[in-house]
Amino acid sequence: MQFKIDRYDILLHAEAVAILERFTQNKSALPEAGGIILGKIIEGQVNITKLSVPTSLDKRSRFNFERHKHSAQIILEYEFYNSNGQTVYLGEWHTHPEPFPSPSGTDLKMIQSQFRNNLLKTDFLILMIKGTKGIYLRVVDLKGYHEVQVTL
Repeated sequence: MQFKIDRYDILLHAEAVAILERFTQNKSALPEAGGIILGKIIEGQVNITKLSVPTSLDKRSRFNFERHKHSAQIILEYEFYNSNGQTVYLGEWHTHPEPFPSPSGTDLKMIQSQFRNNLLKTDFLILMIKGTKGIYLRVVDLKGYHEVQVTL
């Protein structure tokens, strides 16, 4: 899957798409899922190559997902080290139990906080929310944000 958001050309690789499909909340009993977005910048293109999956330390319910900071950091460090510094943290993803997801106030505050308070290898961060029929993407950068809703 490929997306164009303002100046960002984003390629969502098959492995990442498979994770999104695996955790789609298409049954009423399924809790939200999420994790971190990992990938590489290749010739200006943002390549989302991996998504971490929920860990036993994350908090999950039907309408909420809270990622465990330390387990995500371990995953990030592992991927960064094993790719010789090529695979980096690109943002956060989670699911919503609605066809075309929109971010909550909590989602928006979280991605802004991540952008402001973390040492990043990029000048942007991505928030991706997978619904049952679409994906919401927001790119946060120094100029503000850019967003798109994609129907699957």
